[in-house]
Amino acid sequence: MFRLQTGQAGHRRAFTLIELLVVIAIIAILIALLLPAVQQAREAARRTQCRNNLKQMGLALHNYHDNFNVLVYRQGGSAGATDDLSGNRNRLSGLVGLLPYIDQGPLFNQISGGFTNTGGNPVNAPPGGPAPWNQGGANINYPPWRATIPGIVCPSAGVHRDTRPNGRTSYGFSAGDSVTSIQDRNPRGVFGYQSRVRIGDITDGTSNTILMAEMDFSTAGRDLSNVDQGTGSTIPNDCRARFDRTTNQYVAAANPQPHRGARWSDGGAAFSAVTTILPPNSPSCTFGNGDATNGIYSSSSKHTGGVHVLMGDGAVRFISENIDAGNQAADGTQATMPALSPYGVWGALGTKSGGDVIGDF
Repeated sequence: MFRLQTGQAGHRRAFTLIELLVVIAIIAILIALLLPAVQQAREAARRTQCRNNLKQMGLALHNYHDNFNVLVYRQGGSAGATDDLSGNRNRLSGLVGLLPYIDQGPLFNQISGGFTNTGGNPVNAPPGGPAPWNQGGANINYPPWRATIPGIVCPSAGVHRDTRPNGRTSYGFSAGDSVTSIQDRNPRGVFGYQSRVRIGDITDGTSNTILMAEMDFSTAGRDLSNVDQGTGSTIPNDCRARFDRTTNQYVAAANPQPHRGARWSDGGAAFSAVTTILPPNSPSCTFGNGDATNGIYSSSSKHTGGVHVLMGDGAVRFISENIDAGNQAADGTQATMPALSPYGVWGALGTKSGGDVIGDF
């Protein structure tokens, strides 16, 4: 017969303190190894969504062109406005015209149909709305300019440091490789002030020409995604020198402003333009002292190593921040076409009819 030995019943050996500490250390190591993988997976998903957003923008641009036989302008709107409330001062972004093509028809109808504000002094906004900076306040309450449109914001962008109630965007229209033709009706890039560019005008080839590119949000007072306003220089290296790569801050003498992507409805260059002068993830600088002036408006993102761009044929490419950007000491005032870009492959990708021969990129 089986018998239970004395002293064995119910006896169980406990963990010692050293063993417990070892187990905790192993768990901590596993978490430390797992966390970066989780973060990388999340960023990969965000990058995929960001890429898809630009894909949809490409479809919208081509559908717009199919209907009107012209691409939307980067900046335009109603002419002849005498104040900020009775008209939009020709400051509408091309995104307003694209709204029906990105499943935002009701918002477009609200903007194009006119609007009477519900707070402050009575103001009737005409079709096309008031100026984009009148999104809300004591004198006017215009909800469309505050609208959040998920498809025009990259999930990696973070929270914009501009605390005003504006709708945001992460994607800008390509103005090309010239500091001084950004506000022209026929810029070296595809999009400009009241521009009316057709697909047929892109003689460099749609697969070799950028339509849109990422603009990262400014999340801190002097970070890379601000715009140094009023530098007065048209030399890329001068703009580059306004940012200290050691501290990742604009230098003390700079005047950084959080314009990039701050108002999706605003076609002013600082809010809606990207140039192919300084390479991706470089600083931005205005030539004049304003937010709708000529300048260097670099593409940037929070993706490691580069930015997404939308090409004229609808393809979305990831461009390395180390792409050949040519002679950064060259003056950026070239404004005639055709003319080769001094800014290497990156500059050539921004011109619609520069005559550049572009290899792999």
